[in-house]
Amino acid sequence: MLVKDVIISALNILGRLDLVKMLSDGVVSEGEGEETVNILLYCFNAVEDELARRYIPLNEKEELRSYTGKFKYTDFAHSPVKIKRVLVGGEQADYELTTQYIAVNADTITVEYEYAPSKKVIEGSSDFKTEVGERLMALGIAAEFCLINGEIEASELWEKKYRERIDEVQRALPAGGNIPPRRWV
Repeated sequence: MLVKDVIISALNILGRLDLVKMLSDGVVSEGEGEETVNILLYCFNAVEDELARRYIPLNEKEELRSYTGKFKYTDFAHSPVKIKRVLVGGEQADYELTTQYIAVNADTITVEYEYAPSKKVIEGSSDFKTEVGERLMALGIAAEFCLINGEIEASELWEKKYRERIDEVQRALPAGGNIPPRRWV
């Protein structure tokens, strides 16, 4: 899923067809158009991060090596949010979490973890593949964008649709998915 395509979907939701054509052609004029696209990119990053941290975790499994038994988080392919399992030789291993690294009594480990997505640029791709659709992200972006611009009623409308879509997607996920945080009505 390309960032640009998701932002174009959000622009369609927001009724900004003038910017849809410009962005599709790859030519966004300086000024208001460029500022709007930059705000939408900010909203994209916020929505992708929220989805990954709270609702639909991004999972990774990788093998790491360290001669000291300290596996720094900066050595991971992604920024870990939650360590799910640490394996040594295919067996569950004991480990200690610190603020800077995981300490394991081994040279090589396989670690399974949930991660936070990195910030994207307009020509980038989302870390979500099939589990999150373009529509879900576009609804979240539209809600954020309206909120930033002080359009409270429109923001509430898109936020409601966004939350309903999150619930639909979560129901389709395998058992053991994240339970969404409490929402205040």
